[in-house]
Amino acid sequence: MNLYKSFLSHGVLALQALLLVAVVFHDYLSLPAWLATSGRLHPLLLHFPIVLALMLSVTALLPLAWREDARIASAIDWLWLHAAGLSALTALSGLFLSQEGGYNAAILNRHMWLGTATALLTYAIWASLSLQAFPSVVRGILTVGCLASLVWAGHEGGTLTHGEGFLSFERTHPQEDTRVMAPATDSTPIFQAVIQPIFSAKCKSCHNEQKAKGDFIMTRTELLLKGGKKGAPWVAGNPDSSHLIQRILLQLEDEKHMPPKGKAQLSDREIAILHRWVAAGADLQTKLTDLPATDSFRILAASFFYSPAKASEQSKSYGFPAADASVVQSLNGPFRIVVPIDAKSPALEISFFVSSEYKPEMLAACMPVAQQTVRVNLSGMPAGDEVFAILASFPNLEYLNLNSTQISGKGLASLANQRSLRRLSLANTSVTLSDLQRLAPFEKIEEVKLWRSRVRPEEARKLAQQFPKVRFDIGQLPDTSEQLRLTPPSLRKPDKTVFASGEKLELKHPMPGVRIRYTIDGSEPDSNSSPVYRAPIAVEGPTEVRAMAVMEGWHASNTSFFTVFAQGIKAAQAMLLTVPDSRYRVQGGASLTDGQKGESNNTLVNWLGFREEPFAALFRFEGRDSIRKVILSMADNNGEYIMPPQKILVTAGNDTSALTLIGTLVPEQPLTYGPAKNRIYSVTLKPGNYRYIRIQADPVSKLPAWHRGKGSKGWVFVDEVFFE
Repeated sequence: MNLYKSFLSHGVLALQALLLVAVVFHDYLSLPAWLATSGRLHPLLLHFPIVLALMLSVTALLPLAWREDARIASAIDWLWLHAAGLSALTALSGLFLSQEGGYNAAILNRHMWLGTATALLTYAIWASLSLQAFPSVVRGILTVGCLASLVWAGHEGGTLTHGEGFLSFERTHPQEDTRVMAPATDSTPIFQAVIQPIFSAKCKSCHNEQKAKGDFIMTRTELLLKGGKKGAPWVAGNPDSSHLIQRILLQLEDEKHMPPKGKAQLSDREIAILHRWVAAGADLQTKLTDLPATDSFRILAASFFYSPAKASEQSKSYGFPAADASVVQSLNGPFRIVVPIDAKSPALEISFFVSSEYKPEMLAACMPVAQQTVRVNLSGMPAGDEVFAILASFPNLEYLNLNSTQISGKGLASLANQRSLRRLSLANTSVTLSDLQRLAPFEKIEEVKLWRSRVRPEEARKLAQQFPKVRFDIGQLPDTSEQLRLTPPSLRKPDKTVFASGEKLELKHPMPGVRIRYTIDGSEPDSNSSPVYRAPIAVEGPTEVRAMAVMEGWHASNTSFFTVFAQGIKAAQAMLLTVPDSRYRVQGGASLTDGQKGESNNTLVNWLGFREEPFAALFRFEGRDSIRKVILSMADNNGEYIMPPQKILVTAGNDTSALTLIGTLVPEQPLTYGPAKNRIYSVTLKPGNYRYIRIQADPVSKLPAWHRGKGSKGWVFVDEVFFE
């Protein structure tokens, strides 16, 4: 027992010394990933020393005669020693946790020093008891100090984690926008009535003035719109490119998934409404009454406004049974949601999200609930005429939204047998008058939306005369006094950025009649003089395509930007010579030549990341091609410590033991923070027919003085390597 106590007391002393040094020099700490992650034990550890120190302090301050008993005194001595050790461990883990950043600096600093003081005082109290070094009055002062620092540290910790006033009797955060608590009506902005309450319940515990993860604060509207390290949280009208939507759609196990694992997660309905709100433009003032009664976004938003009782009063009675709840649940996911149209109805609505993830099989998989489905929303999905054959088996379909899909309209005739169909949305499609006539006689259809379709206004008026019970809505036609801005062009195949020999790049725009002007020389396109896109573009090397949409009566779109690559000379084998960080390994060396590009704002997909050692890879060739250039596709996201490489070295030869230098490049380093982007580094080589080529890219050894991580190591991220 004495040996154990001696070992424990020396260990606690070492912990106390380590804690003191770490706190004094905490601004200079640079922890390895595994040690920084151990900081997440802080919430688990802190309860033990708190309970022990509180119990022992109160016991020491009360006039209790039984403390004089030798056995009790010995037990108290042991408890103080364990409290001192646990306090030091808790304070150290909290210090490690603080390295993740995102906390209010002033509160964090107070919490850190108070926690350290508590640990040191518990050790001092144990030492005074064990060595009988101080009189009882001094021990009493130490105990009062320990109790005070413990309570104060707890208060600052609660403030740091949960916000100002969390431990007070006030019920609301004094800086929080409490307007969201007002009763919601049809005239209440959807943002105020629906979106803000979701943020309050699921996001603000990590994004407030005291704990601003990613420098992102969501407690006030102006700070929410400002965004954090990644910039604005959303791109209005483009949920697929919005950081907010990208993070909530990540797998739960992904460390960048939001809300973090262990926190209350967003429901499928909440994910759906956030996605749909951003897609609709993320306007803060839009009300339910501003949207058409049949608009799918309005229908989804209304389910958050109304209580189940009110919804059930308005619901229609259906003669079919409810679908099996487990089947409905199995169909729900991040890219498809199946929900009842109201709380007590068996009728279902199916909606799809994230166009790049859509496949026809996702609609076909809903056949088990075809009888109960009355609404299908495929808006914005790359769905073609194949949907009509599937939808023909949905006998009770009342509302079908095919806006901005790729249907040609030839399959509309199959909907003529849909006896329940009331509303059909065909906006922004290629549907023509002859396609619509296949739907005749429009037995029960009440409304057909034809905004920006190929049905001309005079044709829509003719249809209205022929079928007076149907409302053909062609929307508001733009005029020169009130021009709208076109959306930018996009790639016809968004995921294809690496092109084999003979393959060509195709651009598209969803609106008929739009002209696309583009450049491939790095210059900005002009709405009058730049080449008009008429045919697919040949890709002969790294190409920066800039494109804009123009049409009479509309403002030209903003410029869209795409970087594409020619596959070039293919290496027979790619081998990593250094080990990437465990979080960023993907498929190892094979990922460097697989044609799968990554996005610089999502380094977990298709990227190899290096920090502790350089990126080094060896490529083996079996052909007789003369290689004159190597092209590295790398990430630049300096807000996340991802910098251009310090230098790039290329060596080559026919024997791996005798490689000679054939090319170098020293990339220019940024002088301040900039947006995340994919960069191309082209290294001109001494031409030759090489069997082996070795490439090395060194991370920045010390981040510059302007960077918040100054002195720390930078990262390099590589996703593809090409040879010409």
